[in-house]
Amino acid sequence: MRIALIDDHPIVRSGLRWLLEQQTPSITVVAEAGDCRSAYNLEGVDVFVVDLGLPDSSGFVATTELMRLHPEAHVLVLTMHAREDLVARAFAAGATGYALKEQPGEELAEAIATVARGERYVAPKLRTPRLSELLAAGRGAGGPLSLLSSREREGFDLLARGLDNKDVARRLFISVKTVETHRAHIFRKLGVHGIAELVRLAVKEGAIVEP
Repeated sequence: MRIALIDDHPIVRSGLRWLLEQQTPSITVVAEAGDCRSAYNLEGVDVFVVDLGLPDSSGFVATTELMRLHPEAHVLVLTMHAREDLVARAFAAGATGYALKEQPGEELAEAIATVARGERYVAPKLRTPRLSELLAAGRGAGGPLSLLSSREREGFDLLARGLDNKDVARRLFISVKTVETHRAHIFRKLGVHGIAELVRLAVKEGAIVEP
């Protein structure tokens, strides 16, 4: 299995690489990335292991885009956040599995193998009645953020993280004027009237994961 590790902490990626390759000889880490934009350019990957907290966007957005670019691959979300609502949102975004960084190596290897077969995986402690209810109700699917275009969603994630228009323009390689246009569209589509409301919506929708 060819694995790509998407996490903004190099020491975490190094530790995961060693752990997974020691645990299962069939697992080979073929690529690493510290942000979404770098991850999108990776090729020849069977399973993308994606953290939720990435510097240029959320793991949910990364999952959706990776599935669009690499429909033959699968995504395993690997995070510290043990929350059923985030599991439901990850699956709605296109993930096949949701694992926790606290799990032992053999469980993480099992999670990757399960996802590589196209089968859904959930960390044992999150296999709860509440998760079943959320999945049955389709929580995480659609929602107000689905109204945004892919470029607007990138802008939304960066604005919600406190970046100003110049910083967003620099990150997305577009002009400040274009950012201002996207910002106006985002506010109109989401019915928000300022950054404070936008941040509250981002937290509510899981685009920003609170500790």
